[in-house]
Amino acid sequence: MGLEPYAKRNKIEEVYQKFRRIIKVDGLRFKSKFSMPFADNFFKNEMKFVRFDNVAGGVQKLVEELTCEWVGNAIKKTGIKNIALAGGVFMNVKACQKISEMNEVENIFIMPSCGDESNAIGCAVYGYKKCSKEFNPSPLADLYLGPEYNNEYIEKIIKEKELNKKYKISKHKDINKIAGKLLAEGKIVARCSGKSEWGARALGNRSIMANALHPDTIRILNETIKDRDFWMPFTPSIIDKYEKKYVINPKNIFSPYMVITFNSTEEAREKIPAAMHPYDQTLRPQIVTKDYNKDYYEIIEHFAKLTGSGGILNTSFNLHGEPNVLTPEDALHTVENSSLKFLVMGNYLFEKII
Repeated sequence: MGLEPYAKRNKIEEVYQKFRRIIKVDGLRFKSKFSMPFADNFFKNEMKFVRFDNVAGGVQKLVEELTCEWVGNAIKKTGIKNIALAGGVFMNVKACQKISEMNEVENIFIMPSCGDESNAIGCAVYGYKKCSKEFNPSPLADLYLGPEYNNEYIEKIIKEKELNKKYKISKHKDINKIAGKLLAEGKIVARCSGKSEWGARALGNRSIMANALHPDTIRILNETIKDRDFWMPFTPSIIDKYEKKYVINPKNIFSPYMVITFNSTEEAREKIPAAMHPYDQTLRPQIVTKDYNKDYYEIIEHFAKLTGSGGILNTSFNLHGEPNVLTPEDALHTVENSSLKFLVMGNYLFEKII
């Protein structure tokens, strides 16, 4: 989905037609000409000398077309136009955008981190329904479901690891204002505060934050910290009062989880160019509300007061190939093995000096 925009349209069509001959939608079922576990021979014969971006483009077009056809069939059968999507294929945020744009779809909810890792949630709801006389589950809200570490824990680590030898450490009553100021100055700031996020997306509490006003931020992040492929775009966290300025979202789809892309506005291309796809200029936003994450909201709000931009670049707080950080110890490991200089944990600011 990130690579597809770079592929040539005519080459995409050639690859797409080859896949289209073997996979189709029949009502609410997907069918193929042969068992997919044996698809390696097909790839070997048909894709051996096809460029990787064209393969990505052809597969992306197929995924978008088949999922839209499947959803359309479900709407025809049930008459239900408010839809919920789950399953690993719907981690494809561009396909989710295509589905949301269908005329017959009124509203859409995509289960965040909707691969196998969310099965436990479904099992819990099923067990609740089966075993309880009263079934009244609460709607899914924020995804900050993991552990958090207070200032006392951080102070203990500072002493035990003698971190004053490696960092300039300062404690601030309004750490969110300090973080926003650093971002406005063009600094890249890592954050390990509050409860960790559940799922595949960093949503501010275990994130690397950067000023999205400058396209050069992408190069700096990739060369010094993230080591991502060129075609993998970064994404924005946008406070809710700026959403309509930056995001074209005519159906007002609620999007706090980074699970769907939207087309960007002209103002977004001016204010957050480093946090969108550089080729097709779509963005996969996290719309931040005070109800979901007050501290993260305040950071972006302070940044907005200084820069006039209501969004920042947000990427996962990890080294390439490693899982996202969870604990303060993980955060320090990542800082010490990268070019990251600034780290916010609790009310503390760490500035690396060696």
